[in-house]
Amino acid sequence: MTYDELLETITSYTIDDSVPVTTMIRVAEAALRPIAKHYLSEKTETLFVVDSVAELPSDFLEMRAITGESGQTYKPIAPANSDVFDGQVGYYRVGQSLTFVPSASGEIDDQVSIAYWTSFPALTDIQSNWLFDRFPNIYLRAVLKETYRWQKDAAGVAIEDAALKEELSILAEDDRRGRQTGPIIWESRTWQ
Repeated sequence: MTYDELLETITSYTIDDSVPVTTMIRVAEAALRPIAKHYLSEKTETLFVVDSVAELPSDFLEMRAITGESGQTYKPIAPANSDVFDGQVGYYRVGQSLTFVPSASGEIDDQVSIAYWTSFPALTDIQSNWLFDRFPNIYLRAVLKETYRWQKDAAGVAIEDAALKEELSILAEDDRRGRQTGPIIWESRTWQ
């Protein structure tokens, strides 16, 4: 499905030319962004640490892992309770930055590498992103749900909400399968 086909499909479902479709797409994306985590949205980036703080990338959604050059272990901590042991560096998030707390005998690396989930870019700006390219039905269902909400059609919202949940379960299953690593071991079984 292309972006233009998505617009045509939404119009054909709603049969209402007054629907602000691009607004509905943006509203649907705002609802999807925090929950659409998938291996296709993972990324790594090097951050520079200045005065124990590193700025997060603008597309940052959630941390997967963090490593430094020194081999120390980086672990998330609460700002008020920073129990950091030797060989560890704690970190916590404040807005769009990470603050690092070293152990008493440790040091913070000048650079850290993070693996993280990214938020997908707005479809109305670029007309393509990993979620739309791989799972266009999620977009369709999310936009229709928001459109029916805008039209105050409770039955339509309920139908599209159920359909969206099905599509999101497909996304989750694809993510689970994409993360499977290692050899698959087949065992011979005999019937008795």
